[in-house]
Amino acid sequence: MENIESLMAMRVETVRELLRHLDRPTVLRIFDRMSRTPPRNGQLASRLMSVVLELLNGGRREHARRLWTSWLEPVLVRDHLGPASGRPLPGTVNAADAAAWWAVLAPHMAELVADVQERVAERARHVPLDRILESEEAERWAETLRRRSVIALRTARDNPQVLDAMLNAANAERSRLAGVPLERLRPLDVRDLDTLLAVLEAMPAWYAADWREREHDHLLVSVRGALHAERQAGTA
Repeated sequence: MENIESLMAMRVETVRELLRHLDRPTVLRIFDRMSRTPPRNGQLASRLMSVVLELLNGGRREHARRLWTSWLEPVLVRDHLGPASGRPLPGTVNAADAAAWWAVLAPHMAELVADVQERVAERARHVPLDRILESEEAERWAETLRRRSVIALRTARDNPQVLDAMLNAANAERSRLAGVPLERLRPLDVRDLDTLLAVLEAMPAWYAADWREREHDHLLVSVRGALHAERQAGTA
């Protein structure tokens, strides 16, 4: 029995090593093939399926944050300077700033975030995360996260004390994530909050529009990206 277990473990590790050299789409196709094919050896098949899911899902834990950030993708700017890059172009959100905003907003909807995390983690035991996060159920979770965030931002916008506390928390988190002292970063201010609020309020209509109607928006985002790259090159 011990020899059988050892042999099975060796086979599993061999498969794991082979899969590590494959790209994600290929591993996903292997998962689909294994899901459709009745296993000859149930125990071995179960272990191999776990290995495939581990490679597809491993290292990704911030499920609620990923769903929330998906609303910002059309206007998200990623660059190597992060918060040190200065004020972002109008209508855009720096990826590092988005991480700080999420850290500040998540406590305002802690139960919802915990529920989403638990539900996604449970499903990820049997299904690739990419499939889960593209599901209709995930769309509903993302919409709820968006609405709750809008409420929190509007509340802050209407209350100066709450606004100051939120901006201070966002700047502190931003400094922590960047590993840069606060005084060396351009502080997030009410204009950044207004941009985030406007994006979260507008994105459902943007996503609902026909792709042809969004060509203009796509062009604007592309131009903003090019201008941003040019600005970074000018400061290098």
